[in-house]
Amino acid sequence: MNKSVSDHKIRLDEQVILVTGAGRGLGRAYALELAARGAHVIVADNGVGMEGEIPDQGPAGSVAAEIAAAGGAAIACTVDLADERKSAQAVEVARDAFGRIDGILHNASTVPELTPVDALSTLALERVLDINVKAGLWLARAAWPHFAAQGYGRMLYTTSAAIFGAAGNASYAAAKGAVLGMVRCLAVDGKSHGICVNALAPSARTRMTETFLSSDYGEWLRRTMPPEKVTGAAAFLMSDACSLTGEILAVGGGRVARIALTENEGVILPDPSAEAVCEALPEFMTDAAKFHSATLEERSATVAALLGYPED
Repeated sequence: MNKSVSDHKIRLDEQVILVTGAGRGLGRAYALELAARGAHVIVADNGVGMEGEIPDQGPAGSVAAEIAAAGGAAIACTVDLADERKSAQAVEVARDAFGRIDGILHNASTVPELTPVDALSTLALERVLDINVKAGLWLARAAWPHFAAQGYGRMLYTTSAAIFGAAGNASYAAAKGAVLGMVRCLAVDGKSHGICVNALAPSARTRMTETFLSSDYGEWLRRTMPPEKVTGAAAFLMSDACSLTGEILAVGGGRVARIALTENEGVILPDPSAEAVCEALPEFMTDAAKFHSATLEERSATVAALLGYPED
């Protein structure tokens, strides 16, 4: 925490925020940033390695102590979030310590070794899905009644640019792609309760990027994309200054951008046979006439209108 709390305009004073994977890397940077803005932080990290092995309770305690030494409020939580009961316990740790829960920043993830799909490890797949998808929903389930009762809550999930496609990364991208569906649906569910749910696709120097830091690109990334250039966007999305919900932001190196689910208007084929679809390929693969739907209901209405509903 390099800045005085008085330097910040967006404040999180006494908001209780659970940050997962907060013992190292981006998670640590998130925790420090939120605490610097006045949040009470639960540093949730059981200290497992990148592939989910060898827990270590040290990192969470170290970050909590770092926050306390800078005048902030934080406690360590070292439960295994890949366990259903313990995910709910993490929320209760927050409530027992500070009396409430206002937000969850779910950053924790394993990172399976890059591998072709025919060599995919079932254990590695289960681990990455457990911590990203199952824990992501278990945490939401545990916190949701408290968010709804107080008419306020913030959930921020971590997705990845791996969703655009990367060799050997199918299991990790599957988990991070699932996050997008979770975010979009939870945003719809939470809107009437004052609960905003969004996702970040961060680009930053972390343990994950250490494997290619000897390359020219890796050296450039190390200089250009420190974790601290991601944390401001996370702090905004976790604050009451943010009304965005159901959005995915790409953040890194000072760049902030929107990742959107879009669909073009397509073509209407009187006879949608295989041959007709093949012939129409240049028409419906165009980037023209796109629309962006905030919800399934909105998309359904747009598609129905394109198909002539309501009928005259």
